[in-house]
Amino acid sequence: MSSLFLPSYWLTMSAPEVDGLIGTIILVLFVVLFVLGIVGRIVASRKEEDRYKREVGNRISTLLVTMGFLGIVLFFFSFEQIELFGARFWYPTWVIGMLVWVHFIVRYVRRDIPAKKMRSQLLKEKAKYLPKAKQKKKRRR
Repeated sequence: MSSLFLPSYWLTMSAPEVDGLIGTIILVLFVVLFVLGIVGRIVASRKEEDRYKREVGNRISTLLVTMGFLGIVLFFFSFEQIELFGARFWYPTWVIGMLVWVHFIVRYVRRDIPAKKMRSQLLKEKAKYLPKAKQKKKRRR
């Protein structure tokens, strides 16, 4: 267990052994992420009135599908003991990539959505005082 904290364990080109219980847990995790992403995409695109909720749902679904698929590919390379593509350092890289992506989604939810909602509200307030565009009459033939 203490070897997990050594850089020499993670920075080797050899692929880890992913058979047994740990390998099964990792594979199930990646498959669940992938399936949740697909289900989330279907649910997010169904008649959601608030476009910001739909946007957040689509971003989360994209994260889950992409990281689940990359995890399955990474697991396959590790299972087949391919030197470079199945190396151990890809797993921490995958985790760091997922954390960065989650950070951007959280930042979008906390900072960008309230700013967009306020901007939309201000535009609606201004639109009350602006003249409406005249509609063209259709010609009859």
